[in-house]
Amino acid sequence: MITDTCPSCTTRDIAPADTRTRGDRTVDGYQCPRCRHTWAVTRDLTAYSELHARRAHRRSRRNAA
Repeated sequence: MITDTCPSCTTRDIAPADTRTRGDRTVDGYQCPRCRHTWAVTRDLTAYSELHARRAHRRSRRNAA
């Protein structure tokens, strides 16, 4: 699960209140428990899978050395 920071009061590690997937994208809706500000974030899931693959590749190269 990806958490976010409130853009209004900068409270950190807020979990999504609602998540919807649309093809290769996910839309997470957030509501800050402190100031009640609401916002949505759209993420391209293919970008995250490439990022995780690169990190795993770096770890395996480091362990092989």
